[in-house]
Amino acid sequence: MPKVRDITQIIEKYASLSSMLEFDSAGLNFGDERNEVSGILLAQNVTYATLEECKELNCSLLVTHHPAVFGEIDEYTQSVLDRAKEYGVDLYSCHTNLDCSAGGLNDYVANLLGMREVKVIDGCAREGIIDELDLLSFAKKVAYVLDDNNVKIVGDTNKKIKKVALCTGAGARDEELVEYAKKNAIDCIVGGESKLSITLRVVDYSLSLIDVGHYDSEIFCINIFKEWLKDYASLLHISKADVNPYKNIK
Repeated sequence: MPKVRDITQIIEKYASLSSMLEFDSAGLNFGDERNEVSGILLAQNVTYATLEECKELNCSLLVTHHPAVFGEIDEYTQSVLDRAKEYGVDLYSCHTNLDCSAGGLNDYVANLLGMREVKVIDGCAREGIIDELDLLSFAKKVAYVLDDNNVKIVGDTNKKIKKVALCTGAGARDEELVEYAKKNAIDCIVGGESKLSITLRVVDYSLSLIDVGHYDSEIFCINIFKEWLKDYASLLHISKADVNPYKNIK
């Protein structure tokens, strides 16, 4: 059986830990790189449910996008770590290094959205051009591609969109990205978890924004991990329990 470090070295070949943002805690959040790997569960999140899956599937390594430990260890985080210890599961995350890396999450989604001439903005975000669409039509395309029923838009629905800035996850909370868009003639920002102060700024700047779900824009991490770890395909399992916690009431 391979050891944890055999798996993590492959991931870090594509998404080096040196490329993660300074606030991040990607890497081996719990366990020992010398441990043998009986199976690998791929998920976006470490939760009670994904740990139960590991136990049921005899997976000793849980590879996720979001870290199990992010900031201080509170009561909930400690309970997650205690359960991982009880089940003998090592926890490894590939977070902002996956967002920022070439061929990582933002590049993957940019490709899905048909963005061309893609270039890096400030580490993780991406800029590119699309075939021109009005804002409403582009938002519908984004919703379809991400399979996201809760997409929201800010701005004139008839505005023509050609130049796009993309930052998956919580990217629409970034004031610096809005300022970049204003200074660089970006027509539309695509990202998640916008806040009112951001949307008001977008309106005042005559920009537009498509707010997407954090989960929906980053679940493609599974596809990336699966491709990177294809040499260990016989050990891979895709989480069925790690689902979007938000439900649409319509």
